[in-house]
Amino acid sequence: MSSEKTVAAIGVEPTWVVDDADAFVDDSMVSSEADFSLLEITKPQSPAANGCLFFELEDVVVKTPTNGYCIVGKTATWSDADRGALVARQMEYASYIGLRRVMVPGPAAAGCLAAFAQMLLAATHGDSGISALTLRFNADEGSWRIWRRVRELCGHSAALSVALDLSSSCDVEQWIAEPVQLVIVPESMFTANPSGYPVLWRIDQEIVRRLSEIGAAIAVRHSSAADDHVRYLRHLTQAAEKSADQEATDQYRDVLQVPLQPLMNHLESVTYETFEADLPKYDAYESAIGSALAACAKEQPVLMVAGAGRGPLVSRALAAAAGLGRSVRMVAVEKNPGAMVTLQRRNASEWGGAVELVYGDMRLCTPGAKADILISELLGSFGDNELAPECMDVATARLMQPDGVSIPSRYAAYVAPLSSSLLHARASKSTGGYGLETPYVVNVHAARVLAPAQRVWAFDHPAPDGSAMLFERFASVSFVVSAASVVHGLVGYFDATLHGSQSLSTLPQTHTPNMDSWFPMFFPLKTPLNVEAGDNISVSMWRRSIASRVWYEWAVEAPTAASSVHNINGHEYAIGK
Repeated sequence: MSSEKTVAAIGVEPTWVVDDADAFVDDSMVSSEADFSLLEITKPQSPAANGCLFFELEDVVVKTPTNGYCIVGKTATWSDADRGALVARQMEYASYIGLRRVMVPGPAAAGCLAAFAQMLLAATHGDSGISALTLRFNADEGSWRIWRRVRELCGHSAALSVALDLSSSCDVEQWIAEPVQLVIVPESMFTANPSGYPVLWRIDQEIVRRLSEIGAAIAVRHSSAADDHVRYLRHLTQAAEKSADQEATDQYRDVLQVPLQPLMNHLESVTYETFEADLPKYDAYESAIGSALAACAKEQPVLMVAGAGRGPLVSRALAAAAGLGRSVRMVAVEKNPGAMVTLQRRNASEWGGAVELVYGDMRLCTPGAKADILISELLGSFGDNELAPECMDVATARLMQPDGVSIPSRYAAYVAPLSSSLLHARASKSTGGYGLETPYVVNVHAARVLAPAQRVWAFDHPAPDGSAMLFERFASVSFVVSAASVVHGLVGYFDATLHGSQSLSTLPQTHTPNMDSWFPMFFPLKTPLNVEAGDNISVSMWRRSIASRVWYEWAVEAPTAASSVHNINGHEYAIGK
């Protein structure tokens, strides 16, 4: 077990206006062991509100840059009367004094949102000095709708994040896909336990934990000493100890990765090692191989692993045969010259020279025997995105007996509409020619799936009734959205039948327990789409194929708007053959 634990940053917000930020930090904040404080930039009754062009010293709360790293500066509330002039001056001063984080109260009503958005954009663009702003909202649906409109007016700017004033009625699912960076818990939500220490009710504990898990800091709004509240919140948000495997998986939460292209690029040994650590996947393969062997009447069937890598499936195939007391002829085909060295070493040291090693591309090479059971692990996060259809269609025809068995025998791709401000923001910042028109592999966490996934297509090996494999596919599927939200893209999954009842799945409802070889796919939209609960939306997906490459195209249609068709002709992303 890993001994390291991670905790959310814990802060304090006094209910009163302090006179001097540095004095508060040195006294109250230090005594409570808080990580940060939420403090006004200037006092509410500043004469600057009446038209002065600068603040008088006695009206300023944050007077020096000394503690700017641990202060979240709070501006005044937006005012229609002065069109945010005071707020703008406070933000300008915050930039001057070096505050890293500035929080602006979100509008309480939907009027004048364009002017409010214009102020935010002006503050975060160009040489303003403020790279990010946090907008403060109540944790209710009405506030969420105002936030949605402000974000839309700001062009879904990644410079904006959310601070939530928590209440017990908070619908955490409504906010989980938003860029929530701060959660403010009022003192009134706490109750005393039998020992007299402040604690939260269980339902509120779960809300705080869930939001802290997507990276939100937690602050307590207090009218008196907050030492015990801070210690309690730190304990509450402290992550449980995790295994090394869990730690390795968690470090990829919401991290966008460009999918592997193993046909074009030879994988490194460390990449193979990462995948080989997924024991549930290989346990399923071993069971499937055993099932296929038990059904095979041949005295010495040929087992062939096409795309053997460093040999994990070879070991599992030999183990399955040994478990059944069967004699087999074992063949391993691999095109990666580095992996061939590892296969030779393992054949000499572990397999007793029992494996026939064949160097070459499975689509081109000719082993000395044809397989009765052809085994491969070419599946990608979307099932077919590592070109399993193109490879296995040729391999089953060239390398497998007419009555042979393929493992896997079938795999299908699924999509669902997804809301995730974080993933969309990260995709929009992606460099290297990808951006918002390429699919990504991602361990989806700060997101909301808006409807159950639906299948778009499936591939069988061998093709049914000896028919020709169709590599190009198209599907149009409809979804009923579960809640008012924003569609930022599509999430993709797959499931696969290995043999008989043995299967693998990344679908949430049927996910193979503890399997982490594959994270879902994320297909972003260039322009997110607003949707309401009960809306019917249509998703169109294409799998396009030419002689040299394969790519996906996708589009989403909502009742009031539609996306463009993304990645036309693979102009941003394609998979090389």
